[in-house]
Amino acid sequence: MTTEYRRAPRRRVVNIERVGRWGKLEYLHTLDCGHTESRKRAARTEDIACLFCLQTEARDQEIRSLTGGQATPLTAYEDGPSLADEETKIEKVKSTLAARLGVPVDAIGLVVEDSAGALVVKSCVVYLSAADVTRLTSPR
Repeated sequence: MTTEYRRAPRRRVVNIERVGRWGKLEYLHTLDCGHTESRKRAARTEDIACLFCLQTEARDQEIRSLTGGQATPLTAYEDGPSLADEETKIEKVKSTLAARLGVPVDAIGLVVEDSAGALVVKSCVVYLSAADVTRLTSPR
């Protein structure tokens, strides 16, 4: 056991998953803090050290010292469900246009603006190859 594991906070083991094959077997311990520790053997105790929690605490202290103690802990950025729903609608518009024109989705470029919290399509650019132009303009 290294020195870092001795200083790391102990967390309760929620789940142990056996991964790999003979000779390369690992046990993934899911902890109650949400982190996963990989070990060569399954833990026999209910609590094990979480090295990731130790590293996160050290990084948080480092950030606080750089800003004079004013910094808040790092948190995940969340867009919220409304923006994700709007972006999903825009992607559906792109895929529908691509399917109707018979071109890849990458060939569709949409100009989108935010209007009162909702994304609105203002214009569209479609990049066509020479074969696509011939296919679309030839009589059926």
